[in-house]
Amino acid sequence: MKEMVYTLAAWRVQEGRQQAFISAWKDLGEAFHALSDPPGKGVLIQSTSDPTLFYSFVPWKSMEAVEAMRNDHHAKEGIKRLEGLCTEATPGAFHVVAES
Repeated sequence: MKEMVYTLAAWRVQEGRQQAFISAWKDLGEAFHALSDPPGKGVLIQSTSDPTLFYSFVPWKSMEAVEAMRNDHHAKEGIKRLEGLCTEATPGAFHVVAES
């Protein structure tokens, strides 16, 4: 069985653009779930002390599924739309190394 991979991103959203960002993130989720190898349920969280700071994470079945998503036109456009609403965006792919 292949190891689960997670995409994780930190997003610093432009002041006043938080609702547009949340809507765009939901749209990106729809693009992800239309892929031939869709991910598990994604989560978007917002800082309680800084409303411009968000983190998102999505579980994927494999790194190949993440790579396919990154090559998908609709996913690329969705990510570009999110980045356009941000002053900083730091996405990446990660794997679990320990659990407690």
